[in-house]
Amino acid sequence: MNVKVNKNGVNAKIKSHILSDERMKNNGFRKFNDECWSYYKILDAKNDISFSIDINMNDESDLRIDILDEEFGQPYDYQYMLERNPNFKIALDIRDKVEIYMDRLEDAGILTGHVRGEYI
Repeated sequence: MNVKVNKNGVNAKIKSHILSDERMKNNGFRKFNDECWSYYKILDAKNDISFSIDINMNDESDLRIDILDEEFGQPYDYQYMLERNPNFKIALDIRDKVEIYMDRLEDAGILTGHVRGEYI
């Protein structure tokens, strides 16, 4: 996979846009501290897989998107798993949920540039 990525390993096509505090909160973000907006969703409680986005308030280009296996404290690379086994049910479910959240955040204007199915 030959994808240009930002300093956090996120597809460089994906951009973040900070909206008003009210709109960020209404779309599920919270201020992690005075420097970062954070978004967090559990994708699969049984397998302890989460989805999070961090946007630096001082530098919108400092975008981080993580899909994590919380039990093992490491990335859950569902995209790689699906390359190896396109029918892997858990990875398919995670992919579908990630795409739902990415679509919602694009519709809200917080994210742009994501192409469904491309590396995140």
